[in-house]
Amino acid sequence: MPNFDDYTSSSAANSSERPVWMSGLDDATAKTWVRAIEAAEMPGLGDGPYQKELAELLESDSAKQFTSLQRSGLWLLAGDLDRSHTISQDEGSSEGSFWHGIMHRREGDFGNAKYWFRRVGRHSILSDLSGMYPELHADADEFVDNVARAVRSGQNVDECQQVQWTEWQWLMNVS
Repeated sequence: MPNFDDYTSSSAANSSERPVWMSGLDDATAKTWVRAIEAAEMPGLGDGPYQKELAELLESDSAKQFTSLQRSGLWLLAGDLDRSHTISQDEGSSEGSFWHGIMHRREGDFGNAKYWFRRVGRHSILSDLSGMYPELHADADEFVDNVARAVRSGQNVDECQQVQWTEWQWLMNVS
């Protein structure tokens, strides 16, 4: 379901046919990962859906070619928030805090998500998201609030999922 619709933000320029974070993979391995990601359901705003094929691929040797933070992002995409959390909570970088904030937002711990987004600080992805989705993502706190409203009301779920998918793609490129 999710397609790689935009590989780049101002923080990660790319002119190839695959995302920056896959540039170190051979063609066959990259195709396997792209197929698994595109076969997955769009990531929910909450916990899930669980993506068995992607989770199995994350247990393979090819996953070792990614950074720990990229694996954290992939575990989020696979719907295993606990495994993502185990990785991101041990990373002191801005990107580690970013993944940590996304994980808490998806588990519905919105106050904790805001805490972790404050620890991200000024990040080009946050400003790029604000430029691309000004009605939903003026800043990270507003987006957390919009996701909370979407989860409670069922309104704007698809729009919030699209912002989250763009956020995921861009963050994978710099992690």
